[in-house]
Amino acid sequence: MAKRIAGHRGNSARSVLVSLAISLAGFLYGIDTGIIASTIAHDSFKRYMYGPSMDNPSIQAGIVSGYYAGYAVGSGAAAYTMDRISRRWTLLLGCCLSVIGAILQAAAVNPAMIIIGRAFSGSSTGIVYPTAPVYLAEISLAENRGFLVGLKGLMNTFGFLIAGFIGYAGEFAYGDLQWRIPLATQGPPAVLLAILTAFLPYSPRWLAQKERYGDAKKVLYSLHGHRGDDVVEAEFAEMCEQIRLEAGSSRTENFKKLFTPQYIRRTLLACLIVNMQKLSGSNVLQNYQSILYASLGYEGKTVLLIGALYGFSAVVGQVISVFFTADHWTRRKTVISGSYTLAVLLAVLTALSYFYADGVNPNGSRAAVAFIFLFSFSYSFYFNSVGWVLVAEIFPLALRGVGVGFSVFTQSITAIWLSYAASIAFDVISWRFYFVFIAANLFAGTVYLLYLPETRFLTLEEVAAKFGDEVVTREDMKAERAESPAGLNHKERTEATSNHVETATR
Repeated sequence: MAKRIAGHRGNSARSVLVSLAISLAGFLYGIDTGIIASTIAHDSFKRYMYGPSMDNPSIQAGIVSGYYAGYAVGSGAAAYTMDRISRRWTLLLGCCLSVIGAILQAAAVNPAMIIIGRAFSGSSTGIVYPTAPVYLAEISLAENRGFLVGLKGLMNTFGFLIAGFIGYAGEFAYGDLQWRIPLATQGPPAVLLAILTAFLPYSPRWLAQKERYGDAKKVLYSLHGHRGDDVVEAEFAEMCEQIRLEAGSSRTENFKKLFTPQYIRRTLLACLIVNMQKLSGSNVLQNYQSILYASLGYEGKTVLLIGALYGFSAVVGQVISVFFTADHWTRRKTVISGSYTLAVLLAVLTALSYFYADGVNPNGSRAAVAFIFLFSFSYSFYFNSVGWVLVAEIFPLALRGVGVGFSVFTQSITAIWLSYAASIAFDVISWRFYFVFIAANLFAGTVYLLYLPETRFLTLEEVAAKFGDEVVTREDMKAERAESPAGLNHKERTEATSNHVETATR
């Protein structure tokens, strides 16, 4: 039996490079969401878009929520295109929309144009962001899934960090270039990812689902052949047997299945996990941090610099997570302890915001900023890797695309109303708004404690058994091989099928 090598060790150079390329989807999301935080802080932007008053909460909310309206459309589209045209070409579709969005925003002459541009960018990330973890999970071995999927989270935090420093650098530009150039930087990462899709392999599980068994096996060998024939053959055989077991449902039937008694628990858990990315408080702190720092007495370039450093704390947390905990801590331990940790940090931040508002005490303001940074670190450490691993792995293959797409769609709906609510809440109730996120984190941690099974080190096919599905295990296949007539074992039958398909497609 092959030795289990967890985390970042044991991956081939090719599998890491392919995963990094796919993870540019996370970088694109980080740039797109991070750049708006600094954009709305520039006086030149406020003057151009809001008028002489330099303040228009409705337009500001429209810019932020317009992005998530597009995100909703994109995630709904991804639920269809992931299975229809493949994970690979779905990424290309999202990249094309991102370039259009970047052009519209950089060239915007009125609020409507920038809102439409943000909607295009949102539709782009709505497509690529749920596709990437599914794609990464399906090319990974069980013991390395946390690391490879976590690379998307790492690229996400890098994108957000770079967006923060681009926004800060924009303050030194002249006039409208302060925000036009930063908004234009959303384009190059999308172009790079679009080019790289030409060199990416298809998901082996998507290929097998399309009965392209020979191609699926070739992809597995190209990514994991260094682990030995036994590892690759076992992964391939289990994958094919489970696909055969699940075969026979249309995409429409698959969507309806999400709400049947057999799958509703997984659907609700996936929706909770991705919605907590917003309801944990991270999304609001990210998008409105410039307002928060101003409320603590900071102003001008200092606000933009603090915002850039906020992104750095997220990168540190993500690096530690990817390399040291993603495949070493259990999934349950990570998300349960993470939820309660975020609740405690927000409780402290609430108290600091109450006692040290308006910068009346510099030390108190610094402490509040420190806890905002600590929250950023903790969110990345606990959730940026494992959250997406869980969402991608708890659905069976037939439901994975539509299940992840639907859960991200519900997340976008939450983001829309939350972005509107936040713009008003910080103005009306200020620090009291944090109580919503404290309660949400406590609720999520309790749900994970009661209803989330442990999935670390399980193959994607074995995860289904944790939810009561009928699955084909490797032990089952060993027994079948021993009982197989005429000495034809499972590996030989699978190879025969692969050869037949390859011959037929020549």
